[in-house]
Amino acid sequence: MNRRDDRYDNVVNLDGSRYREGKEVKRARRGILYKLTPEVIGAGILILVFLYLLINVLIYRSKKQVSVFEVQSQDIGYKTSFPGICLRDEHIVTAENSGYLNYYIGNGCKVAKNGVVYSVDTSNKIYNDINSTMNDIKLTSDEITRIKNVIASRMRDYNGSDLSWVEGFKNNLNNIVYEMINENVLNTVLDMRARDNSSGFTTYSSPESGVISYFSDNLTGYTADRIDSDTFKAKSAEKQNLRTAGLVASGNPVYRICPTDNWNLIVKVSEDFYVNNLEKRTATVYINGDTTAISGDLRLYTIEKDYFAELSFDKYMTRYMNERYVNVEFASNEDAGLKIPVSAIFNKGYYLVPLTMFVAADGYNGMILKKEIYDPQTGTTLYENIYPEKYYSDGYYAYIEMDGKLSEGDYLCNDETGERVKIGLINYLEGVYNVNKGYYIFMRIEKLRSNSEYAIVKNNTPDGLRQYDHIALNASDAVDQALIY
Repeated sequence: MNRRDDRYDNVVNLDGSRYREGKEVKRARRGILYKLTPEVIGAGILILVFLYLLINVLIYRSKKQVSVFEVQSQDIGYKTSFPGICLRDEHIVTAENSGYLNYYIGNGCKVAKNGVVYSVDTSNKIYNDINSTMNDIKLTSDEITRIKNVIASRMRDYNGSDLSWVEGFKNNLNNIVYEMINENVLNTVLDMRARDNSSGFTTYSSPESGVISYFSDNLTGYTADRIDSDTFKAKSAEKQNLRTAGLVASGNPVYRICPTDNWNLIVKVSEDFYVNNLEKRTATVYINGDTTAISGDLRLYTIEKDYFAELSFDKYMTRYMNERYVNVEFASNEDAGLKIPVSAIFNKGYYLVPLTMFVAADGYNGMILKKEIYDPQTGTTLYENIYPEKYYSDGYYAYIEMDGKLSEGDYLCNDETGERVKIGLINYLEGVYNVNKGYYIFMRIEKLRSNSEYAIVKNNTPDGLRQYDHIALNASDAVDQALIY
């Protein structure tokens, strides 16, 4: 039986190691690598992953969030556009007595039969009492938001060249404020009238149900047989605001009412349209570039040498009840377009370069531009080749990116023709920012029509949008070529 020999347990070598059973036992070195157990390594990896995720979350939270819109297809048609005149079943209501007026129905609102529309106060007593209560009416936050939305909607239509826009803007604001205080005022009026029946105050009700408008023009009450080529020459109607604040004389117009939703469009069309659509009995149109398609009965007729189309509708009357002269687009040749929000559209500036400035280059498959560079030390002019990757051409000019390769004031030269052009002419292209690849890429669009919210653009344009592309919802937040993910 072998027994452990412990004679050497206390023997120590010169280097500090112990001698055990004839063998040297080295003292274990206490290094960090001897402490890296599998448990420690796993915990370290988890900590690193946590830190990585935390850093990415902080970066994500610090970035401005990008709202993305998925491009969808919408059936459209290539249009033929003509001027049109709106006709309705409408008539003017006049004041029965002279006195001071107050209205209780908003513009474009429907009134029931025997519903109170306005009042006349011959003594001015209740009229003054009503005006004194106006100072106590306070708008709610929702009403203030509604006013802001009306202002924003009207500002989108402002172009700086239409003076009638200011008058329309003022009328819209006046009417929206009137509508907000109507209910409070009517309750006040009824209380006052109950307390004082001898004041000469009278309310007037509508003899029929219908939609109220406080605007009129010189074509109010016209029928189709009164419309001819001379009517279209005016191009705009003489509008009158019927909503009078203060004293009104008996017999003066006070409002316009449309009792039904039936209305008509008289459109002056071309001879080609007349000939090609003689057998049609219905048509679909878009009014003033709106994206809403309206279908109705179609009747074509002539007056002397002029061609006309009469369209009859039974809905959307209220939407256009204050319109008279409109632009009418007939839908035909149905195709597919792309629907995008107006907020995604951006106008991007480009340098305009004549196409004659492009020259061929040795060893390069495309065309290039030659930029002049003056060397003040030698007094010589050198030429730098500019390689435009992609650019839009309108047949006369190339739209070149303003990315630093060219700057305003640079000169381009065509050494073959001797032509020399200074960079400075700028034009803008409408487009959107595509975000499919995780960064902003500007894509030119060809807009067919739009309203205040959405636009319809052509599909399958070169290097353009496709269905299901993702674009930045708010173009104002986009930075060209910047990463977003």
